[in-house]
Amino acid sequence: MKAFLFICISAFFAASLFAFFILFEGNTDKLKKRWQQIAVNSETLPLAPYKSRVIEKSKLRIEEANELIVLDRHLFWKGGGAKIKPLLDKHQIVQSFKILDGGRGYSKSVEVKVKGAGGSHFKFGETTVIKGKIISIDLIKTSTWNFVPLSYANDENLPFSGTAKSEYPSGQIIEQIPYLSGRVHGTIKKWNEYGIPVSSRDYYKGKKHGTHIFWFEFANEPDDFVPVKAKNGEIYPTLWIKLQEDAKKKFGEQFGSHKANEWITFTYRTKGGDFPVKLLEHWKNGYKHGLFEGFDEFGNKTFKDDFKMGLRVKHKIFDKTK
Repeated sequence: MKAFLFICISAFFAASLFAFFILFEGNTDKLKKRWQQIAVNSETLPLAPYKSRVIEKSKLRIEEANELIVLDRHLFWKGGGAKIKPLLDKHQIVQSFKILDGGRGYSKSVEVKVKGAGGSHFKFGETTVIKGKIISIDLIKTSTWNFVPLSYANDENLPFSGTAKSEYPSGQIIEQIPYLSGRVHGTIKKWNEYGIPVSSRDYYKGKKHGTHIFWFEFANEPDDFVPVKAKNGEIYPTLWIKLQEDAKKKFGEQFGSHKANEWITFTYRTKGGDFPVKLLEHWKNGYKHGLFEGFDEFGNKTFKDDFKMGLRVKHKIFDKTK
């Protein structure tokens, strides 16, 4: 039995290796590219682009939501007024186009095309026009109908999955934005040039969903910090300044980079320092839902609102002078 199992496993690996050389010519880069095409819409599969791919934000392009465009190619007059609706299945794939209003004055030289994200995937045959009205549209090749704009990397045809980021010249990240299938999905994080957090905003499939936090761009010192004297006699009056000097020694030429600043902010928090929150928001499926709270630079609450699916149900302003 064990010998048979060993033979089956060996045969499987041999077949897999043979397939690898036949399909991908033994090129691991081709295999990786193919796998990323398969896993482009997944946030859980191993090595899926959502978790592994990072590009510069400047390399993203945005294509608008889909729209059906009717073109009358007649030289002397052109029709108008047609209203056409895509009929979709549960996966948002177009099954056909329903003519709500055929319009008037159209010639026999009418063409249609889909504008916006992935519009080039659609192929059409003849558009039937009778007595100036559009009667039917021959859909040859269909695709997903997108109601929202999608992001793409460079000149790629598939919506982008992965992380887009921008950086300061020092290497400190300005902003990193996660995308899944062309839509923001996950937490957008933003920092200033010193690595102090500016904002953290949760999204789900392109919509605000979860917690949004905005910070003041300065550090609150721990109450128990005692100024430190360096070997050269210099006094470090704050924990933040001391950690800056420690980071210069620890990271050398990488001082000022995202990695170095991340170490500084993490250590600062573990030693009792913090970064004061300016605004705290809660969202659900694109609607304000839950507490919205504002704070001043001293941590005093300035207002408190409560929302239910976009509707404000409670509101309170706090007087800082009392």
